[in-house]
Amino acid sequence: MLVFGGQASHSTVPIQGSGTFAMEAALVTFTGRRDKVLVCINGIYGERIAKILAKSGINFEALRFPATLPIDVATIERMANLDEGFTHICFVHCETTTGIVNPVRSLVETGRRHGLVTIVDAMSSFGGLPIDVEVDGIDILVSSGNKCIEAPAGVAFALISNRLLVGGVSHASSYCLDILDQWQNFEQHGEWRTTPPTHVVQAFNKALEELLEEGLVSRNRRYCRIRDKILSGMTALGFETVVPQDCQSPICLAFRSAELVPDKPAFESYYDHLAANDVYIYAKLHDQTGTFRIGCIGQIEDAWIDKLIGVTGEYFDISHSILAA
Repeated sequence: MLVFGGQASHSTVPIQGSGTFAMEAALVTFTGRRDKVLVCINGIYGERIAKILAKSGINFEALRFPATLPIDVATIERMANLDEGFTHICFVHCETTTGIVNPVRSLVETGRRHGLVTIVDAMSSFGGLPIDVEVDGIDILVSSGNKCIEAPAGVAFALISNRLLVGGVSHASSYCLDILDQWQNFEQHGEWRTTPPTHVVQAFNKALEELLEEGLVSRNRRYCRIRDKILSGMTALGFETVVPQDCQSPICLAFRSAELVPDKPAFESYYDHLAANDVYIYAKLHDQTGTFRIGCIGQIEDAWIDKLIGVTGEYFDISHSILAA
């Protein structure tokens, strides 16, 4: 937490598995049957939070917003004023359905004014966007190593306010996902409760060292440069983005074109052409927005972007000539 604050106010609790494991662990441990969770959704990962709560039998209400717009703080404020039964608020910091960044500090401040525990999915943003659990007032932040930290998948973690840990009560019905018990065991014995993913942990530790060496500001700047290069090349070919510029993250970009990629079969054909040329992007078209995604994080080289733009231009030139014939 040297980069992200909270040294005195929060504790880091690692958990085996993907980021979804840690997210579910935080939700089922710190929300109970008597609680009511306000879930703010503007993408598929917000929807996943709702699915976890539903399967766990936890009372929640979902507020849905367009995937192309940030979560509206005023709407959350009105909802919290109308229903005093809410105990928690959950949302995604960077929703990679479109790459949009939600206003984390304003949402947390709204939750705090209403006495709500805040649970933030920072899976795709932690290590790439500025965030401070103490300054921003976040109670629980969940992330994993395989996004902006640039480590292999297999270890996730939660930064949890010490007030929720010390003397806290777990609501988890699962042994593996009881993140409070995980923390207590680390505190008492200094080791994992079950077989640790040792090799992944070592790689994760090395990736953190490299992040600290590069610095958050420099990493963010590197990702922004990659984003801008991809954005420039793809828009020059006729694609458009769907996220307001001031909310566009350097994590991923969502593009669409009613002419070039009008539907799922068209995207699949385009994707297959990219793959045949050893260029890989996200493999799914998002039906609601008609967009496909291109990632900006990791050790991306300029030559890879040049190849993406070149192969894309080549493909659509070929497509247009066939259609014209």
